Amino acid sequence: MADGGFVSADIGKISKFMSESAEAIHEFDAIKEKFNSINSTLLSKWKGEGAEAYKRETDHILENTRLDNELAEYNRNPPSGDGNGG
Repeated sequence: MADGGFVSADIGKISKFMSESAEAIHEFDAIKEKFNSINSTLLSKWKGEGAEAYKRETDHILENTRLDNELAEYNRNPPSGDGNGG
């Protein structure tokens, strides 16, 4: 800062955000596990065109979730930017 002012950060808010983020991630992972369990059970019993259409939709959802996980991992561990791809 050109004016020599002091910048303050509320570490408590950052810590709270990190804690709540971890809790939300854990809760979302539990929801995904339950969804996968219910989805597998349903598709093992349901047959026909409706089941096939449902499976296409859930496969799409699960693919997006996989991509979300990959992006989250990338954000946690970004490439070093040294030009060597890592």
